[in-house]
Amino acid sequence: MSKKFYEPSLGGILSSLTALTLLVSPLFAGGAIVKENKKSEALAATTNWQEFRTVCGKCKMKFPKNPDHLSEKMRLAQEGYDLKYDAYISAADQQTIYLLLIAQYPEFVDQSYAKMSLESFLNGILTHNPNNQLIFADLSLVDGHEALDFFIRTGGVYFKGRALMVKNSLYLMAMECEVQNYDEASYNTFVTSFKLAK
Repeated sequence: MSKKFYEPSLGGILSSLTALTLLVSPLFAGGAIVKENKKSEALAATTNWQEFRTVCGKCKMKFPKNPDHLSEKMRLAQEGYDLKYDAYISAADQQTIYLLLIAQYPEFVDQSYAKMSLESFLNGILTHNPNNQLIFADLSLVDGHEALDFFIRTGGVYFKGRALMVKNSLYLMAMECEVQNYDEASYNTFVTSFKLAK
């Protein structure tokens, strides 16, 4: 398959990936949240976080607890290939979730599409739910790779994250929480702990 084939289908692929991300995310998708008055747990010290290496071994990062792992393949019939993704989900408490999603595209997809991929990904998130409000989005370089930092609010829930393209893999690191449980220090600990395997 040529790169020209891939270019027009990118938005649809990333919209599908966005939908998958939201499926594994009960807070942002509007799922039920068990209410507890444990704000002190939500603001727990990040010094007890555990470093975790992904099953595929491509990266490592810190989570508040050992994450649950989901691995799936999604057939993209129109594009003619499978999209493989792994999701790692860790709940700091019942109002705060940390997510690492790794989507592996076919070999012909490369980093030259990074900026377009990241912008399409963000547009997919924003159009998935008309109540999504973009607080900010910034493109940057992280270890020499194009990255997109974003912050979204949907009603009483924040969704803040960083998406990063490395060769043919998309990495999404995100924190979801109720607005009153937002903890910038914990988010920074999570995102800055991400390291690609050498």
